[in-house]
Amino acid sequence: MDKAGRATGTPPDAHDGWIVVETLAEPIDGGALGTVVAKDGRAKEWTALQRSVPNKRVADAARAVVASVVETGVETSVSVPGMRVPLRAVPVAGPSRAVHGVLLYVGDDADASPPDVTGWDWTSADRLFEYTTEMDRMVPRESGRGPSATAFEFFDRNEDAESAMYLMVALFDADPGTRWDGAITLRTSRGPRPLRIALRTVHDEASRDDRITHGLSIALRDDEFVSPGPSFEAFALRSLTRDSPTAIALIDAERVRLTRWLTEPVPDILWKGQVDQRDTPHPEDIARIVSAYRHMHEWVDRKVEIPGVRLRRVDGGWTVVDLRATRIPHERFLMVEFQPVGFSSEPDPVPVTDTGYPGRGPRPSDRKR
Repeated sequence: MDKAGRATGTPPDAHDGWIVVETLAEPIDGGALGTVVAKDGRAKEWTALQRSVPNKRVADAARAVVASVVETGVETSVSVPGMRVPLRAVPVAGPSRAVHGVLLYVGDDADASPPDVTGWDWTSADRLFEYTTEMDRMVPRESGRGPSATAFEFFDRNEDAESAMYLMVALFDADPGTRWDGAITLRTSRGPRPLRIALRTVHDEASRDDRITHGLSIALRDDEFVSPGPSFEAFALRSLTRDSPTAIALIDAERVRLTRWLTEPVPDILWKGQVDQRDTPHPEDIARIVSAYRHMHEWVDRKVEIPGVRLRRVDGGWTVVDLRATRIPHERFLMVEFQPVGFSSEPDPVPVTDTGYPGRGPRPSDRKR
């Protein structure tokens, strides 16, 4: 039993003894590689490694083993020279196999099972989370689905809309060189599961917007549960037009991106990011949508209607919907109602290789006061 268990009479937790070191980006100006973002199943505020281990000699050995694991991607066990203190370091790989983090155990119980920690990437241009198969331990994938998810699919797994929204805003706004941390609660088959999220955004020439965000999802103790915040669903229900087959989504007005479905989505639509990167609306409707959302973002209008928008169907052709957008007070998001009104069989003028509207609106520093 660990020291905390002896002092309190509580049984040890599976997270006890484990230190999570993020290695999401190269150190700046020769600084130390990695910072501690969780310890013993609890969040830590980007803490230097030497502040999370017993003494300087152990810290020096820990930094060396972390650097080795990041370089090789191989789990390593060593002893601190002259102290016989075991160190175990387990890599956490991202989708490209680069090491996003290292799980570090200091002490005699280093054969304990490590906590669930997974690495992932987010590309804002494609609006996609790319996972590793390790994510299946937290959220099992549907049969036939690859290790990726769109923003609104991510929301389907979240217990608390408010905390998940903070994460999405951070991802949409992230610039190279920035970092963010927070907590969310995943909805799983065994109940709500609290996660610590740490992310860094770096320059990436291979990305269409020259940036990529690397992230870690870290399972925390059950008592780190995030209490549900204000309900966007309640706002959605108040916004519904009576007796209409309306679907409602949350749209980021700055990036003009569908962020989350608050009801069941419009059926049989080929949403951007699920198969390819084409915009879902017909290209002739994109300009109308972007213009209306921009006006609402600048508070020129609080509500707007956009009739006759064509949405690409999975089996070809278009579902025609009338859109009704409402600006959420004190938020950057729009509540958009999709009311189906018909179908169109006109040809699709967009090649499957098209990447659509870039979604690069004003940066946060450019917002109107």
